[in-house]
Amino acid sequence: MIDSLQLDAFTDDYLGKLGSPVSPRYLAGPGDPRHITHALCAAGWTVHSDPLHPVIRMKSPDREHELVFKPSPHHFHGWWKVHSTLGPGHWYASFSGDAPVEIIAGLTDALVLPAPDNASDDVASILAERGWKHTAEADGGHKVVSPDRTTVAEQRVSPSMGLCGWEVEAARNSGPYGPEGFLWRASLDPRAPGHVLNAIATALADPAPVPRPRFEIDEGPHLHVGQEVEVGTRIVTAHHKRLAEARRHRPAPPMLTTRAGPVTPAVGPARRR
Repeated sequence: MIDSLQLDAFTDDYLGKLGSPVSPRYLAGPGDPRHITHALCAAGWTVHSDPLHPVIRMKSPDREHELVFKPSPHHFHGWWKVHSTLGPGHWYASFSGDAPVEIIAGLTDALVLPAPDNASDDVASILAERGWKHTAEADGGHKVVSPDRTTVAEQRVSPSMGLCGWEVEAARNSGPYGPEGFLWRASLDPRAPGHVLNAIATALADPAPVPRPRFEIDEGPHLHVGQEVEVGTRIVTAHHKRLAEARRHRPAPPMLTTRAGPVTPAVGPARRR
């Protein structure tokens, strides 16, 4: 569970900070990793890493999924990795360092909630419904481009391996030959459950602005920056609500059972002779 010292540290980092709501969220910048790690901890995930080392490893209560956060000097490397345990149906997803935490949380939140039955990959349709331009390729692949043409989600078909996973890449600008000024990328395994892929697509295309402190805003030409306000209190309040929601899905602790000891026969009063 998140303790009071961790919550106090989060609060101290934000109270009184000025900032703005920004959109679209795929251009918003990375945000605070605790948006993800605190929520997973509140939902019962446990930390399996050295607290004095920057790499964070967390495992789900059922040990079926693991999250690894490994910062790197190269922001295009996979800082965030989520995968299922090895075995049949093993899958993974990775996000580079500047991927917005709200989009990664689309995946991790989906792992906290009960999985629906037989949800199919509907990434292209979800994005198209939000105004992204969808092109179905002749070989069965898909390419979906954001309305501002800065972000592309693509699923290719390999002649040797068949349908590949989704690759998402975001850039700062939309140039004459496509996106320019790389920001972040994500790689999503084709074996990932459909509801997980759909949750990422829903988060990617969510039109709601996200708050960012003043000096964490990269004001690119396609980023809409709202009026500057005191965002710290809003961020802290939203974080507490997020953790409360995550706790609702925390598995109940297993019931402890005690083994019955050997039955000692009752001893009656001694007979007089």
